[in-house]
Amino acid sequence: MLDERVITLLEGRNFASLATIMPNGAPHVTHVWVDYDQEHNIIINSAMGRLKERNTRADKRVALSIISTKNPYETASIMGLVTEKVVNGAEDHFNKLAKKYLNLDKYPITNLNEQRVILKIKPEKIYYKSIPLTGCVSS
Repeated sequence: MLDERVITLLEGRNFASLATIMPNGAPHVTHVWVDYDQEHNIIINSAMGRLKERNTRADKRVALSIISTKNPYETASIMGLVTEKVVNGAEDHFNKLAKKYLNLDKYPITNLNEQRVILKIKPEKIYYKSIPLTGCVSS
């Protein structure tokens, strides 16, 4: 379901905004590192008990917006469901993301009271848009 343009965004050092639904129905948006797996799930690494993880217990619907750091007019908007939460390997995955985003082999701030968790999101709708920077008008 992920096409090559979206995969390129996911492979880059691009941040995503993740929207979850609060128990009262209000949206909650948080800035996250993003990844994907071989089954084309979107992968978010969090900690058990964090608000985004708690929100997805009651309502598995989420939305993501990914913006290219090289061209802010290249974006992907993804709506989907959190279909799985994986604890096994989540700490290693978090360090993989630290390498991608911080160029560090290990995330530098460890909270021993946290248990890392991978949220696997199955995309249901994807909207991709790109406007070349050369076509943008500057003021």
